[in-house]
Amino acid sequence: MARRTDRTARWTAGNCIQLTMNNYQVPIKMNKSKWTGQHREQLYRAIKVMKIAQTSSFMKLFIVLALFVSCNTNSETLELPWKKHGKLLIRKDSSIIEHQDGKPFLWLGCTAWGMTEWLTREDVDLYLDDRQSKGMNVVQFCLFWGKRTDNPTTFYLNPKNPYGHKAFVETRGFPDATMPAVADGGSSDNPNDYWDHVDYCLEAIKQRGMYAAVLPFWGRRYVNASHKGQSHPVFTADNIRQYGEFLGKRYGHMPNIIWVNGGDVKADEGGDYVILYRLFVEGLAKGITAQDVGWQQKHAAWDEFLMTYHPAGHPMINSSEWFHDDPWLDFNMIETHVHRDMIAASIRQDLALQPLKPTVMGEGHYEGETNGRTAHAIHIRRQAYQTFFAGAGGHTYGGGFDEQGNGPLFSPSNNWKHLLDWPGAGQMLHLKAFLQKHEWWNWQPLTGMIAEGQGVGELEKLAVKSGDLHLIYFPDNTPCTVNLDKIKKAQ
Repeated sequence: MARRTDRTARWTAGNCIQLTMNNYQVPIKMNKSKWTGQHREQLYRAIKVMKIAQTSSFMKLFIVLALFVSCNTNSETLELPWKKHGKLLIRKDSSIIEHQDGKPFLWLGCTAWGMTEWLTREDVDLYLDDRQSKGMNVVQFCLFWGKRTDNPTTFYLNPKNPYGHKAFVETRGFPDATMPAVADGGSSDNPNDYWDHVDYCLEAIKQRGMYAAVLPFWGRRYVNASHKGQSHPVFTADNIRQYGEFLGKRYGHMPNIIWVNGGDVKADEGGDYVILYRLFVEGLAKGITAQDVGWQQKHAAWDEFLMTYHPAGHPMINSSEWFHDDPWLDFNMIETHVHRDMIAASIRQDLALQPLKPTVMGEGHYEGETNGRTAHAIHIRRQAYQTFFAGAGGHTYGGGFDEQGNGPLFSPSNNWKHLLDWPGAGQMLHLKAFLQKHEWWNWQPLTGMIAEGQGVGELEKLAVKSGDLHLIYFPDNTPCTVNLDKIKKAQ
């Protein structure tokens, strides 16, 4: 049996990174601002190949110097997309997200909802490095997730992060949303409060050239509080705007944040909570721009950040149901969850609305097991390809539990690391290559091109025009009849 290789990397005092492989430790002095997660695998490979444990002190010094130069060189050539192409924006009557210079932005996301509550700094780096290696560039996570264990669910009202810190000061045992628990003297590398660790997560995402799709709270638990026994209203009309302002002031300067309102909930579930989500965006805008803007106002302040809303898993009831006409909602988001047969229909519904806005597939069926249903790699591929062939501007991958109950990967916990290697995740690289090769941003969905055998739901074949090509996605190996007259008219 092959020997398991245990590897860790962590920053220590004196601007030094301590590498450990199979209990052999190597301290390397370097400038932390020049370190990116891409270098970690280079360092480990060098340690393994050169067999540092058996080499002379001279050879160790040679390797350290060589790696130091390599890390500095690679870091300086890392192209951050917001620096190279400008901020993300939505142009009028467009179905895609793009950069300021016009370069299309391909949203390939992953879900790590409870990242700030579950993961240590080392595990954050491990997770991000893996997702990046598989082509994913958007990390969807929640600042105040609240869910700690599954099967059965155990709910914590003000949960601690891995370092023992809570998000909010408590009054008589209840978290006060107007009082984020911020302490002086800490940092993202040496946290002494909850928000220091949030800083680390966001900075780690930024250093890798990735985007953070940030949910301020899990609305299902903390706003609507619609799950009996697993939720409680922490954010109300009295404090939700103030919380938005806090986040805007603290994180509004970061160029790689995409804000995601809501949190797995219909905005009107259990009552009229729509206004609360609108009050939050007013506070966020105030924190980012220092301007008082009403949610219904058309104002330049909304152009300073990108925002959407994450709905519940009701396929045809998505962000557009409540907020499509709101000027702060830049693009729509859908969640189909286990309803794999509703992806194309949900996307078409959003794209038929006026004004035209992009829609992103924000949460589908998780690879593995979720709620008693299993999704294999074939199902993950179908979701992803149907998303883009139906006209969406982005797709998010997620993982659930394995057959032994390990996980979930969607909020990495409980022996989760081997779940990173699920085949569906690795196949996102092939999706990315295909989309870029065929200029997905210019695709025009074609209705009527498939005369017979189109299929329905998860097995629906979808056709698009891509320049001089006409592409058809086959989710299975059943045949279809193509309407050649439709191709001639499209040309």
